[in-house]
Amino acid sequence: MRRLRLCGLLIGLAVSVRPVPGIAAGPADGPGCVGIMAEECVLWLRATMTLDENFLAGSMARRHQTDVNGKPFGSGLVTVTGRVPGRIEVFVILLHLRPDDTVLRVESNLLTDLVDAHTEQGYDQSGLYEIVWRLIGRRCPGIAKLELYRFVENSVLPRLKSERQDFTGGLFGLHRVHMHAAGVPYCGVSFGYTTRLEWRGSGDPRAGQSKKNFSSIELQ
Repeated sequence: MRRLRLCGLLIGLAVSVRPVPGIAAGPADGPGCVGIMAEECVLWLRATMTLDENFLAGSMARRHQTDVNGKPFGSGLVTVTGRVPGRIEVFVILLHLRPDDTVLRVESNLLTDLVDAHTEQGYDQSGLYEIVWRLIGRRCPGIAKLELYRFVENSVLPRLKSERQDFTGGLFGLHRVHMHAAGVPYCGVSFGYTTRLEWRGSGDPRAGQSKKNFSSIELQ
C-alpha cells in the first residue's frame, strides 16, 4: 500500500512550486532526514530544494491528527513534493514518523528505473544521487556519486525479488511485474529499492503497449 500511495501521489498531484531561496550545500552540511525530527528534516530539504510550500504546510499540520477522543488518527505521514536544482521533474518524498515526531523511514520516487541503468549516465538520469545525499545528510558526509551507483549495481540490484501478475489476457491484457529489494546496509541506514512495470497487450513486456514504470527508494 505504501508503494501505491507514493505512486498515486506522483501521478495525480499537480505541483505548483514556488521558488524558495536556497544555499549551496552538500551532504556534510545538513542532518538529512532518517532519525531526525520532522521539522529539522523539512528545513534541510527546503534549503537544498524548491518545495511546494502550500502542500507541505497542510501535510505538516495533519501529521499527528487525533480523533474526537484524542487518540492518534492516521500513520504519522508527511508528504514533501519539490524539485532539485537543474531539474524540472518532481520528487515526492514520504516521511514516515514515529510518535515523537522523528523520521522512522523515508521513501522517494526516482525518475527512471535502475535495473537497466548500468552506466554513470544511466544512473544520473534517475536522480538517485541527488535525492539520496539529501536524505542521508551528514550521516554519510563523504558520499561519492560513483560509489553510490556501484553499491546499488553490485549490492542492491542482485537482491531484487520479482513477482509477476497477469490480471487479464488477450489483446488488451493487463500485466504487472513488481521487483523489490530491502534491508541492504548503507551509511548507517537500511536501503531498499522497488520498481514496478505495468503494460497492456502481449504477455512479453518488450512487445507490450501503454507501459508504465514506477521506481522508488526507501531509507530507514
